[in-house]
Amino acid sequence: MNLTTALATLLLLSPVVLAAQAPMPAMPAKPPVAPSATLTVTFDGNTTEFSRASLSSMPQQTITALDSHTNKTVTFTGPLVADVLAKAGLIPGDKTHALILRSYVTATGTDGYFVVYSGAELEPMFTSGKVIVALTQGGAPVASGLQLVNPLDAKPARWVHGLAALTVTTTAGAK
Repeated sequence: MNLTTALATLLLLSPVVLAAQAPMPAMPAKPPVAPSATLTVTFDGNTTEFSRASLSSMPQQTITALDSHTNKTVTFTGPLVADVLAKAGLIPGDKTHALILRSYVTATGTDGYFVVYSGAELEPMFTSGKVIVALTQGGAPVASGLQLVNPLDAKPARWVHGLAALTVTTTAGAK
């Protein structure tokens, strides 16, 4: 390749190289979800509704988690999901050990977004994690009303903003 061809090639490719190095435009932010005012829990054919006040009266846990969307460490406070489920009838103990292991919980937000947790992921007798129904974030009320937060997840994909419902489903033969 002679010098003229090399320079021509360099000039032709330089816009491609520069474009590859340019920062990608930011993804548009997801619009905020409608705030949740209550949490409905369904277990064993029964529905229990929790207000913010009733959730506030339960024992509170404070957790710190990395929000990989913002790359910031955030502090949340609220009751353990396990405590909420216990108030709705899924009380941990020797008699419910197998039931918890063979159940899963679907958490749904006001926007219809939902995620699934195994019963064992939420119950302290099986995990060291503290999955909570967050009422506050950084000391202020959570903007989406209620939020499900799991500090052990590597990404907040299973955090549910505007948490509106928890539905416990038990697989066949678990009782």
